[in-house]
Amino acid sequence: MPGFDLKSYFERFPEVCGRKFGRTYNFRTLEKKFEPLRTGKRWLAAKDVLNIFDPNQTPFERYWTRPNQRELDRVLRNQHLVPGPLPPDPRETVRQALDALHSIGIVSLVMRFAHPDRFGIFSTPIMNLLQVHQPRTVELYLAYCQELWTWKEHFRMNSVADTETALWTYHELVTDETRGSETTDSYVEFDADIWIQRRRVAQVLRPFLEKYNALALARILVFEKPKLAGMIAGEEYERLQRLAARRFCGGMNLNIKGAAEMLFTQLYEQRLVSLEDKAQLDKAWRTRNAAVHAGRPPDPEQVENMIDAIERICLPWERPL
Repeated sequence: MPGFDLKSYFERFPEVCGRKFGRTYNFRTLEKKFEPLRTGKRWLAAKDVLNIFDPNQTPFERYWTRPNQRELDRVLRNQHLVPGPLPPDPRETVRQALDALHSIGIVSLVMRFAHPDRFGIFSTPIMNLLQVHQPRTVELYLAYCQELWTWKEHFRMNSVADTETALWTYHELVTDETRGSETTDSYVEFDADIWIQRRRVAQVLRPFLEKYNALALARILVFEKPKLAGMIAGEEYERLQRLAARRFCGGMNLNIKGAAEMLFTQLYEQRLVSLEDKAQLDKAWRTRNAAVHAGRPPDPEQVENMIDAIERICLPWERPL
């Protein structure tokens, strides 16, 4: 199956606009009007923002409320907002624009036309496609544009703005239920593209992987994927067993059959664990084996009990004697 062709969707943007809005648009014309803002030759004016909402130039009035010209002119005259040239970190530029315009959607329109090479329009459907998550508005928009940049590079698009336009076109096509098999084919191509799915999974999982240790991550996953949670916790269990073997049992070899049980026995004989603890360690080891080997997987309760035992009995092995 051929890979997902993002460029082909950008080429179909006029077709989708014609069907959805009854006309096409030439965004390059508006980008040209924003060139003085891009180069820092003048401040952002109310007329610049209102140009973006001109129905003869864009369809954006359908999605955002057109700002009040008199109020916007007053704010921008006091703000003296200059969108360009951009510093290496554009965070402050975006923050100042948000302070003036009070809408990240409208800010994104300004940034998209002032700097189409680096910014796209903030769009909920595209956000869902990219699976970008950040806790704060400015950071979310910047992370969104950075991810669009990564897609731009991978699919060899001309700009971040063109990349966002292509993804918007794709979304409109696949949500058009009248197009039948074409919609299904587009979905399949998108879902089957391994690079795309790796990017999306990374966006979802990276915050968890960076924030939580192995046992905490296993506990989070235990009801969704108990076998995977057991494998993650089981690897941490093995690490702690090897630590105990080095510290308390003369570096005993754990690479032989029955070594875990022998380790638990030695720890009990040295009074490092109680008889009840030894029983819990044995039970946790059986759960670990069920998670990592083919056959009947452990249930969530078994995995959670294993995690409890590892945290209560094994983690103290790391503490100084």
